[in-house]
Amino acid sequence: MTQVTDLIENKGLDLDATEMYAAILGESPSKGAKSPSLWNAAFDGLNISGFMHPMDVVPEKLEQVAAALKADKRYMGGAVTMPYKITLIPFLDRLEPEAEAIGAVNCIYRDGDDLVGTNTDGAGAIHCLKADYGEDLAGKTVLLIGTGGAGYAVAAYVAAAIGAGGSLYLANRSPEPAEKLAAKLSVQCKTKSVPFPLEAGSFGDVDIVINCSSLGFESSKRDRRGAYSHLHFTPLGPVDDSLRVPLGENVQARFLEAAREAVSANFAASASRLAGMGKAYVMDIIYQPRETLMLWLAKSLGLRTQNGVAMNLEQAVIAFDKATAAAGLREADSAPVRELMEKVW
Repeated sequence: MTQVTDLIENKGLDLDATEMYAAILGESPSKGAKSPSLWNAAFDGLNISGFMHPMDVVPEKLEQVAAALKADKRYMGGAVTMPYKITLIPFLDRLEPEAEAIGAVNCIYRDGDDLVGTNTDGAGAIHCLKADYGEDLAGKTVLLIGTGGAGYAVAAYVAAAIGAGGSLYLANRSPEPAEKLAAKLSVQCKTKSVPFPLEAGSFGDVDIVINCSSLGFESSKRDRRGAYSHLHFTPLGPVDDSLRVPLGENVQARFLEAAREAVSANFAASASRLAGMGKAYVMDIIYQPRETLMLWLAKSLGLRTQNGVAMNLEQAVIAFDKATAAAGLREADSAPVRELMEKVW
């Protein structure tokens, strides 16, 4: 039987160190994903012989990794991050109804021989938004950018919260997903797919802006054409997706040098868009870095902001509760899990 450690890109994981283990699957979670430290604090605090490992997976091996994890009964489940929240679904046995409706997963748990996918993005985001915003969300106007796996989930919960009297603008770099999502959510609130990049002067009525895209994310990325970075961009301005630098060291610095004009254009447009939004509340689900360029700009303009730390914590609490309870390790109870995880943020 092929071992999962033979299939992933990061080596040296000791899956035999604990009786059971969890994993976060993604392109490069070993380079700073927060879930392992959160889950491992809970394992330790609750005296459970378990450990969460980051697993860097290339797309062509995703199906094999899923099969190897399913075959290993010590694997209890875990988290799913970019870019596999949608593409992992065919390799799972079933989805919870909520994840089925959203069409994306960010959490897996084992139920006997089955691997079950669920989604805690939306629940975590709306919990944190309601807690920090300070007003009833019903009837509010929301601009949400990025309608991939996380964005889809967050949008579904936002639509339910703002209700029939609210309006939801959806923007995505590829317009079709935003158009489809707008049509699906139109039964809950007024929806509209809007062009990306955002048109100047079009969002003066927005109460809340939520970034669910990767624009602003800290880690560099790579594809067949080379390396690139989204760190120095916001989702509020134009982005040149054609720019690449050769693979190697110091990608961020080299990319910033190559992308100076594109970064400048994005910055200027982003500042203008934010300035035209009056007193909008700005939320970014990214937590690396804790203050994205969009949040820095918003704060500079005197707007209230929230980063992705609280959301990431809350969804980790929900996911840990599901996985450990399904594995028969404990009764579901989020309060002690949240307390333990909060200590390591």
